[in-house]
Amino acid sequence: MNKTTTAVVCVLVAVSLIGCGNPADAAPMFGSRYRSLLPKGTPTRESLQQKMDRLRASQEKVRNSGGKVDSGFECDACDVVVGVIQELFLGEKTEEEAEAICTSVCVDLKMYNHRVCSLGVQEFKDEVLDVFDMVALSSREICGAIVGPSCATPYNPYDQEWNVSIPGNKPPITPTPPPKPGSPMNRILHLTDMHFDHLYTPGLSNDCGEPLCCRPPNPQGTGPTAAGYWGDYNCDVPYQTTVNLMQHLQSIKDQFDWIYLTGDLPAHNVWNQTREDQLYVLDTLMALFHKYLPDKMLFAAIGNHESAPVNSFPPPYITGYQSNQWLLDALAEQWSAWLSKLPDWPEANKTIRKGGFYNVKIREGLRVISLQTNYANSGNFWLLVNSTDPASQLSWLVKQLLTAEQNGEKVHIIGHILPGSTMKYWGRNFYRIVNRFESTIVGQFYGHTHNDLFQVFFDEQNITRATGVAIMGPAVTTYQGLNMGFRIHQIDGDYNGTTNAMLDNECYYLNVSDANLTNEPKWQLEYAAKATFGMTSILPADWANLIKKFDENDELFQKFYQFKYKMHPPHPVCDAKCKTSLLCDLQRAESGAGCSHVPITFAPGYTTEDFVSYQKEHDMC
Repeated sequence: MNKTTTAVVCVLVAVSLIGCGNPADAAPMFGSRYRSLLPKGTPTRESLQQKMDRLRASQEKVRNSGGKVDSGFECDACDVVVGVIQELFLGEKTEEEAEAICTSVCVDLKMYNHRVCSLGVQEFKDEVLDVFDMVALSSREICGAIVGPSCATPYNPYDQEWNVSIPGNKPPITPTPPPKPGSPMNRILHLTDMHFDHLYTPGLSNDCGEPLCCRPPNPQGTGPTAAGYWGDYNCDVPYQTTVNLMQHLQSIKDQFDWIYLTGDLPAHNVWNQTREDQLYVLDTLMALFHKYLPDKMLFAAIGNHESAPVNSFPPPYITGYQSNQWLLDALAEQWSAWLSKLPDWPEANKTIRKGGFYNVKIREGLRVISLQTNYANSGNFWLLVNSTDPASQLSWLVKQLLTAEQNGEKVHIIGHILPGSTMKYWGRNFYRIVNRFESTIVGQFYGHTHNDLFQVFFDEQNITRATGVAIMGPAVTTYQGLNMGFRIHQIDGDYNGTTNAMLDNECYYLNVSDANLTNEPKWQLEYAAKATFGMTSILPADWANLIKKFDENDELFQKFYQFKYKMHPPHPVCDAKCKTSLLCDLQRAESGAGCSHVPITFAPGYTTEDFVSYQKEHDMC
């Protein structure tokens, strides 16, 4: 075993979770403890003392700001942790000693208890070791990749520029006419982030000190800490509630024509999952779709939680046990129940088994392209080896869109991770593709955030002209602090001259507190976009105008903010800085882009660091 790269197991288990734990007090203590293991008078020990001094200064800043952890502190903490661990592993350590130290790192950083830390090391170590046997990174480079560009690393393997070839001759942009009165419509059910937990047990503690509660071996809860029968806001979705959702969808099956399922089927017990666990969840949920909605076509995309470990999606050149061929083959088998009915299945079967993406024609003039967004996920450590257009997916996408354009077809894109949250250059290339094919792409559907959100794409030359919109969620899961929800989209229907344009959408939710109180789950309409927000249509320009309307009308904005969490009441009013960050986020469909497309009122004293903090606070750990 390479002892230096073994250290990275600790780093990635510990540091990648640092925002979810309590690093403000733990990291300096950790540095002091492990610094004592280094020989006195060595350059490494003296260098560590300097890092410790800088870390304590950052710690004081955190405390003075009310405990708000900024990226500078995270970077300093990461640098201390990585530096110590790398030096420790320059000596000879057995695998058992390595695991023990890594577990101790996780516990000392006050992230989770010993059980979670120990199982987490076991879960991730083999993948991380294999990845880092292929690359050579310094501590600062590791921190730059994990924490972000605030670490000012001279080299970040996730941040190397690359471009896909995009053809010219973009067709002239013509306005999309509204459908004639009485024209047929199609309706699409959008489900995402189901996070089904087959071990959820009513009555167990929902305040267990672990990342996911309400499941064995957690103890019984009492009063408000006892998990409800129908679900809990600190936990994922139990089987009975998943079945109730499917029964409800069966009762309204005449209200939608087909289904988009945009990933994340398993629960959030990411420290203790096996391939068998993930396949059991996949098989169980697909069986429910067959039982309750046997006549509905389902088009699915892969989430980052489908693999084991989480986020592990090696590109096709990784073969053998560490490949995720086990998952791709299983998905192809399950999805074939629907996709094999279509003429494009033979080719779709090949691309699913290659990389988890596909393109199928679902009716005359309309195609669905399902993207594998885990190839754009910075949590996918395999991309440290090579992040340039993994599996050539974006080059493939360009070819599919060009063919659709030439054939006069429109396209819906489905995926899991929203474009604004992808890796920088993958996101930038995707943004360029959407701009080039804005007349072909008429809808985009994602999940991942668990929230009800949208992000607008803008023209690269005329930066105020909207070219596309991505619709996110809402998630089925209650994790963390959400009611359950789903969306039904209306689009121009199947007839000669259809535009296939998006016409409206409606969100539905289940108040989990009420369901537990009355023992009667009630799925109800939350809102319809056009009526609630006063929109005449829901084309990209209308969503851009809505951002401006939110800026000017705080009452309407606060209503939208409550919808973001599916009406779960504990969320406070979004203050001025929160509002600025969210309005910026709605116009950031390009990963890493600024906030200059729609003029908004910035909160007094607002800085880039406020936006970074907002993103961390609203990220799913």
